[in-house]
Amino acid sequence: MAARRPQAPSPQERRSTGYVYARLRAMVLGGELPAGSALSQASLAGELGVSRTPLREAARLLQNEGLLVGEPNQRLRVADVSLEDLDQLYAIRVATEAMALRVAVPRMDAGHVTALEEALSQIEERAVDGGDFDEAHRRFHRLLVDPAGERFASLAETSWDHTSRYRAAYLTAVPDVSGALLDAQSDHRRILGAIRAGDGPQAALALTEHYGRTARAVFAGADGSFVPVALDEAIASVRVACRA
Repeated sequence: MAARRPQAPSPQERRSTGYVYARLRAMVLGGELPAGSALSQASLAGELGVSRTPLREAARLLQNEGLLVGEPNQRLRVADVSLEDLDQLYAIRVATEAMALRVAVPRMDAGHVTALEEALSQIEERAVDGGDFDEAHRRFHRLLVDPAGERFASLAETSWDHTSRYRAAYLTAVPDVSGALLDAQSDHRRILGAIRAGDGPQAALALTEHYGRTARAVFAGADGSFVPVALDEAIASVRVACRA
């Protein structure tokens, strides 16, 4: 049976704040609305085919999330990207996801471990074929924290989305992308090995080292003099907690 195409949103759905928020958010995270660009609410409303009311509400939600910045005369600007911001994002990911993984590991059953293994296999298969492995990669990291609870999972999802804005910078900053992927997969295997052993602290340490390696590759490629103070503090805190 052929797969059903997703239905286009109805006119009523297109007028909802939720639809406008999701559409604008995707445009910002995907780079369709570049970082730092000025936006006109009237132009955006016309482009999306919606009224100003749901647009204003959606913009307010995105301002609260830190993706848009309000300016005088009801104009908006897409939030800038910076190494300082990325430092904070990775520090948040390290702190929250390491804790979540320590909570999650004792709750993982054999089926959950199998799902993690399948996600890693899909990353490798698609990388070899030259395909897009981003969804499998995202699924692996989501599976790491899901058993810890919805609050942890929601924070991890938001942090992943925000760091995705830097993905293009990461790919251009790292000269050997294939080597970076091999390193990442080695880190993933270490995390999974600790999970199989039921060792939450070791899994959290491996995840922390993975994020540290990834982030430092970006910082080094973008600005060799940049010191990720927040990331360093987060990593140090996790090491103390996991070895206590």
